[in-house]
Amino acid sequence: MTEDLKNAILAVDGVTDVFPARHLLQRLPGKAAALLHGNSAGTVDEPGVDLRTDGGRLEAVVRIGVSSDARTPDVVRAVAAAVRNHLGRADMAVKVTAVRIAPAS
Repeated sequence: MTEDLKNAILAVDGVTDVFPARHLLQRLPGKAAALLHGNSAGTVDEPGVDLRTDGGRLEAVVRIGVSSDARTPDVVRAVAAAVRNHLGRADMAVKVTAVRIAPAS
């Protein structure tokens, strides 16, 4: 994920963090392979937005943290709009998952 896209997501009111697009169990095989090949597991790229093509249609997967004083559905919709706007693709599918709801800092 580019830093610009991450910043666009973090700029959405109510977003507290952007997490790796894939949860830990999905990332473990890549980390293990990196260790076996002598790379530090901490250097494996963990994109905050996973972009893929599904049947010719671009799809983005985003996992975010949301402030407890924000309305989560509104934040999720705003993040999807920010991703579409940043990538310039109004026709793309965006899957946004709120993985943590925490008090605002």
